[in-house]
Amino acid sequence: MRTRGRGFTLIEVIVALTILAMSILLITRAFLILIQVTNQGGNKTVASALAVRVLEEVRSRPESQSSSAGWTANFDAIAPQPLTNFGAPYSNYAFQVLVNQVDLSLPQPAWINDYSHPNALKWVTIKVEFRGQTLAQVSSAVVRDMYRRP
Repeated sequence: MRTRGRGFTLIEVIVALTILAMSILLITRAFLILIQVTNQGGNKTVASALAVRVLEEVRSRPESQSSSAGWTANFDAIAPQPLTNFGAPYSNYAFQVLVNQVDLSLPQPAWINDYSHPNALKWVTIKVEFRGQTLAQVSSAVVRDMYRRP
């Protein structure tokens, strides 16, 4: 008996469908990974922007003062803060203010009679977390009376 090869056998169809299904699953997995990586990048971008915003708020308190006394008082008020959540729509993000104060006072030279300028620096670090994971950290130095106005 002669048979003509006019179509596909059942085994060929099953193999082709299996290869097609595996290809679709791999492509779907690749898209899911791409979405996840994009989402993580977006979260880091938002966390960085929020960290810079908080850092600028902390720095602007003393810098916005019109007198040296106000500047010094606001400089002295910069203090560490516990982990605090942002308001909506960033309620999944939280920030913490860390402060290290450094005394920059040098020995007074003998030839200077009046040396009463306090030399202090606060190293302010803002750490931003997203659902418990630290995503951004920015730091800046704030110097006492650096922007002294007459």
